[in-house]
Order: sequence, then C-alpha cells, then structure tokens
Amino acid sequence: MYYTVQPGDSLHNIAMQYNTTVRHLMDLNPRISNPNRIRVGERIEVGNQWGLNPWRGNEWQRGQEEYQRGREEYRRGRAEYRKGREEYSRPHGR
Repeated sequence: MYYTVQPGDSLHNIAMQYNTTVRHLMDLNPRISNPNRIRVGERIEVGNQWGLNPWRGNEWQRGQEEYQRGREEYRRGRAEYRKGREEYSRPHGR
C-alpha cells in the first residue's frame, strides 16, 4: 500500500496515520535517508492493506474484530429482549 505525500505532511504524521513508526516507514523506503526531508508528490510505501505494524502486530486487529463481534451480539440480544418484553406487556386476549 502506498501513500502520496501532500503539502504539510511529515513522516511522523504519516506513521501515526497508518499506526506504525517512522523507523518502519524508513525500512520500507530505503531511498529516504533523512526522515525530515520528504517531497510533496513522493510515493511512500506504508505497509500492507491489513494494517500489520511493528507496534501492534495483528493481535490488535484481532482484538478489534472480536470487540466488534461482541458489540453486534450485544445489540442482537438487546433487540430480542425488547421484543420479548413488548410481547409480554401486550394485553392477553381472554
């Protein structure tokens, strides 16, 4: 995955945007010898599309996915609870 440098960008800001380190970006882009000198329009490799990085690895990604699944399961449970409560509180025909 690549990023094109925009006016006002710094290697540090780009690293923060992609959840990685300046060192990692420099390792991916050996032509960058000085992290303080990047040019507008320069194409920088920022890693792969799955967001693996030296700070978090893929454990963070798995944790986020599990968290989202848990939230979704909770929402479904709440919806079922409300539905059951509505059915229970309706007047029963006698």
